[in-house]
Parts: sequence; C-alpha cells; structure tokens
Amino acid sequence: MIARRAVRLAAVTALAASSIGVGVATASAATHVRPASTFLCSADGNGNSLFAAEHDAEETLKGDYTVLSGFTLQYSTEHPDGSWYVVMTAHCGNPR
Repeated sequence: MIARRAVRLAAVTALAASSIGVGVATASAATHVRPASTFLCSADGNGNSLFAAEHDAEETLKGDYTVLSGFTLQYSTEHPDGSWYVVMTAHCGNPR
C-alpha cells in the first residue's frame, strides 16, 4: 500500500515537473520569434553632408513604416558637387 502511494506520488511529481518545463520552454521560445509582418525596408536620402543624407533616409523610413530596429547604412556616394546619396535599411513592421 505504501509502495503504491510512493509510485503514484513520484508519477504525479514527474508529470507536474514536465508540464512546468514545457510551459517555460514555450514561453521563452515565443519571445524570440519575430512577428510575421516584419520585413527589411529601405529608403534613399540626399543631403549636403553624409549625416544630412542619412537623416533624410531615416525620416523617410519613419514616415513610411513602423521601424522595429536601428538603421543600417547600405550604400553611400558623394557627388561631384559635394552632396551625398545614401541607402539606409531597417527591420520594419506594418506600412503606415
């Protein structure tokens, strides 16, 4: 009789532990998944300096999309007149 209770208690304890472990693993895995509406977006910018061109592209991205991460400079070039052209990218969400 005592042996059955000990086995039953061990089985219930093991079941509870596995349930809690699965719940914790599921919750932590869910926080690392990006939403399905996340995508890479890009915009170009022009300015009289590299900083101004980057700012122009960043403002375009902020106006068109929900920006979810920092900006990355993908391409830049200086024109003969001293002005700059850049292409910036970011991870974005739903278009505005």
